[in-house]
Amino acid sequence: MSDNEDSFELSADIAVAAGISRELIQCELARITCSRSFQGARRHQQFLRHLVEQAIAGNARALKEQVLAIEVFARQHEAFDPARDTIVRVEARRLRQRLGRYYGNEGSDSTLEIRLPVGSYVPTLRRRDGQSAAATRRARDLMERGEYFLRQPLSKTTLEAALARFDAALRESPDYVAALVGMGRAWLNLAIGWHGDPRSAADLATEALSRALELDAGHATAHALMGAVLHQFDYDWAAARAHFDRANVLAPQQAFVHSAFGFHLLARAELAEAERELLLARGLDPQYVNTRMHMVNLRISQRRFADAEAELESMRDLAPENVGATGLAALIAMLTGDAQKALRLYGRVCELAPGHPNAYACLATAQGMAGDSAAADATVATALARFGASRVSPYVLGSSAEFVGGSVSSPRLIG
Repeated sequence: MSDNEDSFELSADIAVAAGISRELIQCELARITCSRSFQGARRHQQFLRHLVEQAIAGNARALKEQVLAIEVFARQHEAFDPARDTIVRVEARRLRQRLGRYYGNEGSDSTLEIRLPVGSYVPTLRRRDGQSAAATRRARDLMERGEYFLRQPLSKTTLEAALARFDAALRESPDYVAALVGMGRAWLNLAIGWHGDPRSAADLATEALSRALELDAGHATAHALMGAVLHQFDYDWAAARAHFDRANVLAPQQAFVHSAFGFHLLARAELAEAERELLLARGLDPQYVNTRMHMVNLRISQRRFADAEAELESMRDLAPENVGATGLAALIAMLTGDAQKALRLYGRVCELAPGHPNAYACLATAQGMAGDSAAADATVATALARFGASRVSPYVLGSSAEFVGGSVSSPRLIG
């Protein structure tokens, strides 16, 4: 969960903001906790009541993972580590599912709907007497603003800005598929970029995308994104491939679908099929930078370094100082034995993306290749101290350790 969940909230008092009486809220809480869907689920009854009552009181700071772990789940303040203990996130996901079952069955005639949006611990309240046209317009505008941030150079800041707008859109319209898909995409990019705990972010992406596909099983982008999560974080290629294949059937002319599929085929070293998909994506949208970056990776995998350099040159013309392009140029330099060039380029990556933990691990690899094991050790130590072990890829650290002859004290992180 992000630390800025309340940065785009309706207001401190959700009851006042939604124009709903506290008596109606208490009646709905009573109905929920006495329902068949919540029968025997005392923990979820207490969790839901706590979340709603804290929100009504305007106590947004109490709706944070650390605080909830202590106040609801009796964790000790000194011992609780959210990177290792996921109880709050797991129970929040189960509570969302239970609420979904309730409103899909015995709560289907409720006047008031209480929901817990994906990626947040702040509940939403919505009258079920029809959504106003104004709320629909607000939700669409917020979703479009979220998409704007997804189209910017991706960073922790831009991705969290996108998430805040998608979250606000879903508070206006809880079943807005486009906002759910946008939220899934933002969480996936946070996981891929290691901007926090990747497993937690991937789980939230899965939750948002699963809900989107429940509402619209024919959403091609949602299928492609779900395929990416299943392959990269759950290691389930059969399930991932099924989603990619479905996306291709639904949207054969969508560049993103072919580009994403091509990238994951490349990750599996299925190079011929990956090239076919990436060329399709390139033909459909020649300006899509991600496809060009995947093509560079493909040429590197094929050991066609001159072609990779040519692809990079074109990419730099479209996106000067692109972090990914600079990193790929550094990788080519390493693979072709130019340690000094790799060192210079990875140094530039760290300047362009100072908040990206793996940039420093890559720099350490280049330092090790250049024979400066002391600098490599120092860079790794700095990265671990600044970002924590859970945010630095163990595979990149392992590569660094190899280049310095195992002197970097990080191989124990590989698992």
